[in-house]
Parts: sequence; C-alpha cells; structure tokens
Amino acid sequence: MAETRHVVVVGAGIVGLSCAFFLKRAGFDVTVIDRDPDGDRTSFGNAGAIAQTEFMPIAEPGVAWKVPGYLFDPLGPLSIKLGYAWRLWPYMSRFLAAANPDRFEAGAQAMAALLAPAFEDHGTILQSSGLGHLLSRGGHIWVYKSEAARAASAAEWALRERLGYRCEALDRAGVEHYEPALSARAACGYRTEDWGHYADPKALVLGLMDHLRQRGVAFCSGEVFDIEIKEGRPTAVFSRGENRLAFDHLVIAAGAWSHHLSNRLGDYCPLETERGYNTTLPSPDVQVNAMVTFAEERFVMTPMSMGLRIGGAVEFAGLKAPPNYSRAQALLKLANRYLPDLNTSGGTEWMGHRPSTPDSLPVIDRSQRFDNIYYAFGHGHLGLTGSATTGRLIASLVRGEDPGIDLAPFRIARFD
Repeated sequence: MAETRHVVVVGAGIVGLSCAFFLKRAGFDVTVIDRDPDGDRTSFGNAGAIAQTEFMPIAEPGVAWKVPGYLFDPLGPLSIKLGYAWRLWPYMSRFLAAANPDRFEAGAQAMAALLAPAFEDHGTILQSSGLGHLLSRGGHIWVYKSEAARAASAAEWALRERLGYRCEALDRAGVEHYEPALSARAACGYRTEDWGHYADPKALVLGLMDHLRQRGVAFCSGEVFDIEIKEGRPTAVFSRGENRLAFDHLVIAAGAWSHHLSNRLGDYCPLETERGYNTTLPSPDVQVNAMVTFAEERFVMTPMSMGLRIGGAVEFAGLKAPPNYSRAQALLKLANRYLPDLNTSGGTEWMGHRPSTPDSLPVIDRSQRFDNIYYAFGHGHLGLTGSATTGRLIASLVRGEDPGIDLAPFRIARFD
C-alpha cells in the first residue's frame, strides 16, 4: 500500500530533506514544498556539526540567574530585540519551568537516546547519495578559561560519562597538543571522539536535493499557509497564489515557521526562532584542526572547505526583523582573544533561524487530531545532528511501524 501513497513534506531544510530521503526509501511517492527550495536556508549556514554529545537542554538549573549578565554584556551570547521581549513570554515561561534538575536530567537522557544513532543514520544518507567525502570525524574539544570554570560544569561531564561517552580532560598542554594556535586564554578543556563536522553544509544540502530529484522526489516552490480538511481529514495544502497540492500524508518540517501550521491544526507549540550568526573567513591565516567550542562564551569555530566559520549567539527578534550583524562582529572579537593572529578581513556574514522549543527537545510526533499529519521540527542547535534520525523515525511513523525509541518526550502534547 505504501508504494502508491503520496507524502508531502513542507520544508526543504536538512530535516525535511532527511524525511524525504527515508520516506522515498520506504517506497512512498514524495513531494517537497518550500517557499524557496533553492534559496538560502538555516541548513546552509550552520556550524556543520554532528554534535552527538551536545544533548544538554539549554534550560539548565540556575540559568535564570545568568540571563541578566548575558543581556548586559555586548559580547555576550544572548540578545533580545527591544520591543520583542513581551512576545517571548509564552516561550520564556515554559523555558524557566523546564530549568529544574529533574526536567533537565530527563531532557538530557531523552536527547541522548535520540542522538545515539546519529552517525549511523547520517551514514545511510551519505552512502546512498555519495556525499560521504563531506564528513570529517576529527573529534572535538571544549575549552575553558580556567580550571574553576571547568569545575563548574563537572555535573554535565559526569552525565556524559554516565551515558557512555568518553571525554578526555585536557590541561593547557593537552589543548595545545590538539589546537596549537589557541592562545593561553584556552587554559583547559575536554575532548571527545563522538563528534563530526561537514566541510560544507550547503554542499550537503544541495547534493542531497540533487540525489532526491534523481530518485524521483518532486520539489515545488510555494509558501504553505493553509491546509484543506474534507470530511474531517486533511487532504491538501494551499500555498500562496491559491495553489493546491494534494496528499495522503503530510510532514511539517518547516523549521522556525512550523508552528504556524501546527497551531492551525489544533496542536499548539510555543516555538521561537533563535537567530544565530556567523562569519566565514576565507583566509584566516591560522590553522584550526577540528571544531572547537568555547564553553563560557558559547561560540564555536569550524574549519570548512571555504574557510574558518566562527558562529554562535542567540538573538530573539522574531522571523521578520532584519539581521543585526553586530552579533556576528562580536563573535569575531571573541575569537581574536583566542587566536591573536586571526585575519578577520574578507569574511561573509550570515544569519539563520534556529527553530527552538522551550525545553530544547524537538517535536517528532503524529498530530493529536489527524492521523495523517506528522511533525518534525524544533531541533534548535541540533538540527543537522538530529536530522537523519528524525527522518528515519518519521518514515517509521508514516508506515505505522514501531520507531524503536520512546517518542513520548518529543510529543507536541507536552505544550498543551
């Protein structure tokens, strides 16, 4: 029966494309619709990581006391656009409620279980599409400015170890061994092998789109704004211009725009966009061997085929405000403190919309009201990491199969 069923996937980012891949592999006819299938998306400009060990929710215990310091630091990791704060309350109230020890631990364990097969599922896509050359398994280090700062995060590292991840503690000599270019400001850190990064996320997305087209997946352009329901069952989406696209099953994987559709279907989600920034330096004049996270300042560096990408930051300003590239420039100033010889000229600035839930867990679920609607969004900072696994799980749900993992933590009903 699956061979004659038509699935429409809303969203051509890496999560939507991964859903399309596994659905097509399962025998479905698949159409992907996006407002601009060939345009610039969050998937194109991200840090490129398969961050298997980054399963900690952002809503950590005590985070509320850190927020004021972040907001008043011009180089800090958090910014809220003036006039937007009042719109954040549905999200922020749930964020603060999630920042307690029990919910933090439960969320971390749920995300760890979700990300455990990440490399295997990415490997399935890469082997089929011939894009494996883009992925590097060079490990990863986190750096701290002091032993005291590292000790303050000891509970998180203990949790990683308890969940089966080996983390090597590094003193200053250890940091220098792996990343000699980093200044003495990088006083200590941790290293893990359970990490990888893509040399060019844009090449990954475009290559996967080409592969899917060759396998018969259709792509069409259109901003979906409504869903047709006949006799109590969704049957088609409408895009701007009143274009109608019929389906048997619908997967909503539209990133930071997904809640506009889920809310219309009666499945409320307080989704927000964490606007993230980066600059890609074509000639950095320093060598960074693998991806580095700067734990206290909360930014990253990734060596890519087109240069060194320096990114991070969280800005709450909604989906429509123009980019504030002073956020990207602040990250370069921070990077210069660790790489004094860094050449910051000629960089390409970028901003993207991370789809963020208050508890940092994505929505991977079937609609509460309609058995042919599925949700795959809200991955926050882990969209690329969790994309392939999410695609495989969605394909299992559409086929009516046991996904092999407890999806209760990822149900949309948790926001009711």
